[in-house]
Amino acid sequence: AVVSTQSRGSSGITAEYGDATMLFLVLALAISGVSAQAGYPTITVSDQKGEKGGSISFLFTIESSEIKLDQSMVHVDKASADHKFSPARFTVKMEGQGSKISGTVSGDKLTCDDQGGYLIYYQRIPPPPAHGMPPGGLLLTVDGCPKPPHF
Repeated sequence: AVVSTQSRGSSGITAEYGDATMLFLVLALAISGVSAQAGYPTITVSDQKGEKGGSISFLFTIESSEIKLDQSMVHVDKASADHKFSPARFTVKMEGQGSKISGTVSGDKLTCDDQGGYLIYYQRIPPPPAHGMPPGGLLLTVDGCPKPPHF
């Protein structure tokens, strides 16, 4: 024997609550993703230019009112043409903690290999932006070197 049960009027209510629950979960995930990005510090740096064989020195700042900053979480990496990152060969000196870290990046005997994109980031590499350079991104050009084709 096959027994069939049908609840009158409940299928519409269940669907509505199910849809509401799903909507709530999607919104909760979206909000948590936005708040994770909202806590990322503000990184200020500008493009740089040096001469082949010369030296370079430039400043950067990292600020946050939402998280306590730690110098050990600051990284300076060079980006390859295929968007892979490796530590920059330059010297990085920093001061400050808490809400603001200031730093100086310096290097000597610039070569054509030093030319390219760099990223100063806090703790983790941020997701790429839809357009332009990511926060903390900069371009180092070296006079006396041919401009790479991807710039």
